[in-house]
Amino acid sequence: MRPSKTFLLLQLLCLFFYAQAQMPVLKVQQAQTNEQKQAVKLQKLSIDVQITGNIATTVMTMTFHNSSNRILEGELTFPMPEGVSISRYALDINGKMREAVPVEKAKATEVFESIERRRVDPGLLEKVEGNNFRTRIYPLPANGERTIIVGYEEELGFYNGNILKYHLPLDYNQPIEKFSLKTTVYESIIKPELAEQPDGAFNLKAHGNTYIGEVNKTNYQPKNGLTINLPKRSDLPEVQMQKASNGYYFLVNVFPESQSRARQWSNQIGLIWDCSLSGLQRDRKKEIELLDLLVKQKQNLSIQLGLLNNGFKTGGTFNIVNGNWSALKDKLEKIVYDGGTNFSAINSQSFRADEYIFFSDGLSTFGKNTVSLDKPVHCINSALKADYSTLKYISLKTGGQFVNLNASSISDAFKQLNQENLQFIGIKNGSDIRQTYPSMHVNVNGHLSVAGILNGLNTEFILQFGYGSTVVSEQTIRLNATEHALSSIDISRVWAQKKIAEMDIQYEANKEDISGLSKQFGIVTRNTSLIVLENLADYLRYDIIPPVELRQDYEAALKQRRIDLQEKKTDLLNAAVEMTKQLKTWWNTDFSYKAPMKKKEDYPVPLVNNPVSGNPASAPSRSVALPPPPVRTKANQIDNLDMISGEALNDVVVVGYGAQTKRMETASATTLVLREVSRASEPLQGRAAGLSINQSNVKRVVAPAQPTIVIPEFKSDQDYMKILVGKPDSAYLAYLKMRPDYISTTMYYFDVANWFYQQKDSVRALTILSNIADLDLENADLYKTLAYKLKQTGNYASEIFVTEKILQWRPMDAQSYRDYALALADDGQYQKSLDQLYKVLTQSYNTQIADRDQGIEEIIISEINNLISRHGAKLNTRNIDKRLIQPLPVDIRVVLNWNKNDTDIDLWLTDPAGEKGYYGNAKTQIGGRISNDFTAGYGPEQFMVKKAIKGKYKIEVNYYGDRQINISGPTTVTAEIYTNYAIGKQQRKVIVLPLTSADKGGNLVGEFNF
Repeated sequence: MRPSKTFLLLQLLCLFFYAQAQMPVLKVQQAQTNEQKQAVKLQKLSIDVQITGNIATTVMTMTFHNSSNRILEGELTFPMPEGVSISRYALDINGKMREAVPVEKAKATEVFESIERRRVDPGLLEKVEGNNFRTRIYPLPANGERTIIVGYEEELGFYNGNILKYHLPLDYNQPIEKFSLKTTVYESIIKPELAEQPDGAFNLKAHGNTYIGEVNKTNYQPKNGLTINLPKRSDLPEVQMQKASNGYYFLVNVFPESQSRARQWSNQIGLIWDCSLSGLQRDRKKEIELLDLLVKQKQNLSIQLGLLNNGFKTGGTFNIVNGNWSALKDKLEKIVYDGGTNFSAINSQSFRADEYIFFSDGLSTFGKNTVSLDKPVHCINSALKADYSTLKYISLKTGGQFVNLNASSISDAFKQLNQENLQFIGIKNGSDIRQTYPSMHVNVNGHLSVAGILNGLNTEFILQFGYGSTVVSEQTIRLNATEHALSSIDISRVWAQKKIAEMDIQYEANKEDISGLSKQFGIVTRNTSLIVLENLADYLRYDIIPPVELRQDYEAALKQRRIDLQEKKTDLLNAAVEMTKQLKTWWNTDFSYKAPMKKKEDYPVPLVNNPVSGNPASAPSRSVALPPPPVRTKANQIDNLDMISGEALNDVVVVGYGAQTKRMETASATTLVLREVSRASEPLQGRAAGLSINQSNVKRVVAPAQPTIVIPEFKSDQDYMKILVGKPDSAYLAYLKMRPDYISTTMYYFDVANWFYQQKDSVRALTILSNIADLDLENADLYKTLAYKLKQTGNYASEIFVTEKILQWRPMDAQSYRDYALALADDGQYQKSLDQLYKVLTQSYNTQIADRDQGIEEIIISEINNLISRHGAKLNTRNIDKRLIQPLPVDIRVVLNWNKNDTDIDLWLTDPAGEKGYYGNAKTQIGGRISNDFTAGYGPEQFMVKKAIKGKYKIEVNYYGDRQINISGPTTVTAEIYTNYAIGKQQRKVIVLPLTSADKGGNLVGEFNF
């Protein structure tokens, strides 16, 4: 049976860019019928292309029609070519197109989700991992339409000498009801050439030095894409200028004669091959062909193979003689692609070579994106979804080359790798210009584009070219605002994109500057998004400057209503202080529990008869004075105990700890001191509080028994699990064979990984589990599921990476800080963990999120005090509000989290007395305490009991419901079960359980005896 897909993947568009053949994917809610599967279609498409010099601006207007009777949310994800970023986004609001405005990415996500819950019309376009972009559209109305506009500027690359090339794929899989394409080439001295056109009706017609082509069709499916060749004169620099508030922005294109010298390859090469799941998306045929050219060029060499996925291992050493590398080629062609990607697993200690060739998409989804190699690394990408910045940075840092096989032919890529190319070195005599980019050495392959700012009206400077620091040629450039016609394109935005692309190579060091620049020029980056809101009130509410058409009304309203309408921010510290008082009051309360007494049976009362001599049964009743019972203190009751535990005595607590015996005194004056002769399990001799202690009144004194926590073994009932039988080797082959049918199904990897964990094959299990990280870009729901399972299986370093990523994507959520803090604690980083937990209470939240998470401070207080109680000697608590520090040890603690927002899941705990603690019974007779009921968000919910009664405790969860708009797989819950919490003998069990909305009622999580 085919798998139940989380998302219906509708390949609706193939509007892509130079060498971008992949179609973007529109994700909507799950379709149940064939009719619903065809519900959303691209109904109208209008494309406008304008080319000036080497800059092409492409604007696409897309109208989607939803023919179903359900309101849907759309999520359109698409890759962009190297160095290209989206700079325009618009969405129809009440029948009119409204332009988006730039906002910090985290804030844009927060605002979008807040408004989305009100079921109105926000639109969001954001950059996700790599150079990939995603727009979220809600609602796609039932039997209705939505229109979006996406625009971008592209710097064209050279192809086959001095020819610029623009390419627009038009490979649709279905006709489009209304299709139009218009292309304009401005100020071209040489007539552009159509290398490929949609059909014979499209042609470029001259209007002076401007060339225009246009086509309008109905029910049209293009046969070909659009490819335009733009020949350039190598002896004539092209200069474009744009007036600014202070000076001019300029863009200069020069075409220096290409010069190069042969590269001297080493005899010892390390070949790093990315064999993660995303490797299936690379053009491995092109990669093999490029490697073939390199090997045959060198002929005799030694190649050491390294295989990278969620870990790194060597694949053998191959000694190549006379260019015969068939053994290595056969190995590469049979590689299994499986697992996430962890660049940080690569290091020169375990993989030494004189230089390296690295085939990867640059997306490190399961570890940091840095490699510890100190020799040149040549990075080669053939994937459409790629992180160009990471690959460029690795190459630049190590002195290697970066090659994008999407933007060059195999022969051109071979030339680039096999030779040292002429480089742009810098600018001489440039005192009247500033902020020029590129500002570092870059390769020159027949063309160089430089953008900058001119301070005055005119100037002259020199571009220098060479190798390393040696200049071999120069070219003089003249800028004159009175001579050069002002450009029809936005040069300032081209300049900003060049600067951002260079700063992005070292993103962490430049992220603040990138954010400011991208907001000023409206460019989408990894920390800035474009957002559209429905009405003026929303722009005021969230303090977002609206587009031009609303600006005047916004500024007028802002003067009068700013304080009232700007969304309030609050932290949780004051609430946490009050909660600490409540918790301490609860903890100090005596919840002495007595089991219900068995009802006493009534016996018949005998009548009083006259005494009969000699018959004792008939003797009259009378009082008989009995000697008083011996006085028994709580201390001398120990002769009835088989062990002494922390709960054995109320006034005196005696606990055995191996070679020592610890004593804790309470408010009572009674004191008991025990000396251990050899170990706690041997008989005790001595005196205590006037009581002789020997073998006659104490049988044995031992360490307290640990409660046994039993959790049910999770077993999936999916059909694919029936195939996983036998030994792990054969089961793994079965998993790979089935995987194409479930390639994007999250729970497939979760279930199969769980099976391998149960078979004690943790290496394969982790590889399979880590595939979840490769399924989608920046999907916090998926990463939370992954983090839960990593916690459960003890993979704490990976848990830290995953939770830190979630915090980076969702800093607006308290749970993001908490999950990261607990991962740090798992790894023994207690100070960092404490700091992050405290940040949950001091971080600012908007009103809606603060209301959603009301009560989370109860959980955080418990966890802060647990850290301090257990690791206080190692912690600096000076920055922690002292009012929060209150020891709160408890016998039992259970805490529940889940990975989905807008979801209501309930924690149930039934104690040995049969009483169920849940949101409707938050305080049980034995002293159990349930935290606040989280009806939205991610939880957590918590149960604690200070003094547990003996018996069995049962933990259940109830999936009450959700209000989600899109669904990315089943909701996953994780329960952490603690006994003896916040004291030395604490133990923990973790269970991870997938749930669906059909899982109503109690779902057993685990049970234990205390």
